[in-house]
Amino acid sequence: MKTDDYWLWMSGGTLLLVAAQVPLAQRQAVLDSLLYAQLVANKAQGSRFAHYSPWYSRYRRGLSERGWIIAQLFHERQGTDAASMLAPIQPLSLWLQTRNETAASLIERGLNTLVGNDDGLQNLHRYMFEGHESGTRIALEIGLVHPGPVITLCSVGLQTTEPLAQVGIERPLPAWTFQGEVAVNGLSAKLDNELFEPRREELRVLIERKQQEQCYLLELGAISGAEHG
Repeated sequence: MKTDDYWLWMSGGTLLLVAAQVPLAQRQAVLDSLLYAQLVANKAQGSRFAHYSPWYSRYRRGLSERGWIIAQLFHERQGTDAASMLAPIQPLSLWLQTRNETAASLIERGLNTLVGNDDGLQNLHRYMFEGHESGTRIALEIGLVHPGPVITLCSVGLQTTEPLAQVGIERPLPAWTFQGEVAVNGLSAKLDNELFEPRREELRVLIERKQQEQCYLLELGAISGAEHG
């Protein structure tokens, strides 16, 4: 395997591009930590779709509780021109590109990897999109993972009057269909392994039990020939 390869993983509602150099133990720590933080936020705040802002705040705090040292935070509420079009992936790709110059290319390659993976897409969609009587709620997160482990995550929350069948990660949506603003959150964090290690096994047991209940963690394929920054 070339050192510029990445692996595509799903951890609940987060799509991850994991560098091939990330050791197995570090990758597992990332997957387990992210899912744990999501489950804690679900329990405390309910649906990420209906209560995105408080849900995200609790999710971020859950990462800190598991030993992640957050080095950078980003938050923005974006208005949109009613005549414009916006795909859910766009604000995530733009922000991640400011943190890693190859991010947009990596994300494009990662999404291409998903083409034809019906099971993977179905699993992802149920964590990222929720249909309701007035349209669709979207809560989408994408992240890059590098050795350390170090994570760079960007998340978007928005609502559209478009029906669920018309919504996708890359499908542009008419801005006039949006209900309220588009919320974008980003963070960069590194795991403090000394804080994490004493509770690693306890967390692994918990996540394995949750994984038996439904599919939260899923490897979605290799991204070959990715450009490195």
